[in-house]
Amino acid sequence: MKLKLIYKIFIAVTAVFLVFYVLLNKGGFSGYELTLVFFFLASIAAILKKDIDLHLLWLTLPFSILIVSLFFRTHLYPEIMILAMNRFYLIVFSFLPLKKIKIHPIVSIVYFNIILFFLFLEIILNIIYVIHPFEILKRKTDIFRLTPLSRFNNSEVNKEGYMGRSIKEEKLEKRILFIGDSFGVGVVDYKQNFIQMIEDSTDFECINLSQPGYSPVDYLREIKTNLKRAMADYAVVIIFAGNDVLNAVMPENNWSLENFKTFNLLRNSEAVLKTRGRTEKGRADLNMKKNEFLQIEKERIAVLDSIALNSEWRLFEDCIKEMKKAFDEEGVKSLFLIIPDEYSVNTVLQKELQESVGADWNYSIKRIENILSENEVEFINTTESLANSYAEGMNPYKENDTHINDAGNYLIYNELKKKIVLTLSKDVLK
Repeated sequence: MKLKLIYKIFIAVTAVFLVFYVLLNKGGFSGYELTLVFFFLASIAAILKKDIDLHLLWLTLPFSILIVSLFFRTHLYPEIMILAMNRFYLIVFSFLPLKKIKIHPIVSIVYFNIILFFLFLEIILNIIYVIHPFEILKRKTDIFRLTPLSRFNNSEVNKEGYMGRSIKEEKLEKRILFIGDSFGVGVVDYKQNFIQMIEDSTDFECINLSQPGYSPVDYLREIKTNLKRAMADYAVVIIFAGNDVLNAVMPENNWSLENFKTFNLLRNSEAVLKTRGRTEKGRADLNMKKNEFLQIEKERIAVLDSIALNSEWRLFEDCIKEMKKAFDEEGVKSLFLIIPDEYSVNTVLQKELQESVGADWNYSIKRIENILSENEVEFINTTESLANSYAEGMNPYKENDTHINDAGNYLIYNELKKKIVLTLSKDVLK
């Protein structure tokens, strides 16, 4: 079969895929999907009429994938990759013949060898990673994972690489599964972390699968991998309103060329060195200067824009739905714990950020609440108790850090204990 025919079949198959993707995953056509379909069909009509130069097709394939991945969020929408690839080739096959541009054989050889070099480098790095998972080759978020049997926040990390009790321990009491990000492992002494306080003050066993840098995509991955193993009677998912929506769509948390070991090697050197410094101290303190902290908060308030970030919110809701589905299938009752960003409770910080945005400081929290309510997910919103604490003169957040301090952990512990122990112990955890 000729390559030209193969490429035409590829176009036809991807066209069918796009239609089914829209119908099955989106529930119908919106303006966005209609626009995609319009340009996609235009690409098909144009390319099928072209006398495709197969030499150009093979030469440009790796480069086109790289270009498309850099400029399109292909980890969010696979149909964008398909669409962009076809538009790319439409331009190539239209422009080059028109300009009578020919590629010199030496250029082809050099280009081909560069591609082979990176291909074999990727294979070698993957083999090395299997033998020994060096930090510099890890996904960006995996760099922050806890090291098994190390010390972190004055407590020992278990042999699976999580805080607290091992998931493999024999179950003797009712068990609660916690999943979250750095709020779950704490940036305070772990004994003052709200999860550990729940275990210390109740008869329930707590399994904590939280990891620094985790996003809802990682929560879902942990649930699918470890929910059965945990043998949990109840599950608590920590949702940080500050960056969980934004982090869910980051390329390193999804399929992307940025997860290739070669890209990790080039990108992670500085991150590994910085993280190693914090890890050696056995703490998760960010130790940011005031201007660094404000810059992070200015980036995070993008989530307060009610018009932007629709694709981010869509992926976030998809993760919520999938998590609830997984819990329901295993018959595990669940509770989602909403923790606000400091800008939602700190009025001084709001004034410092006011020049950047004039929005509802609780917009993201309200939208998260709506998503959870619409999907019939039970939740606790800790914003009010944290805001009241700040109003009474006790800031529940660490200075220039974005995380809660001892006081903030105690407030959340109290709310959780009331909900889980007092309210739910008789009917859910008996």
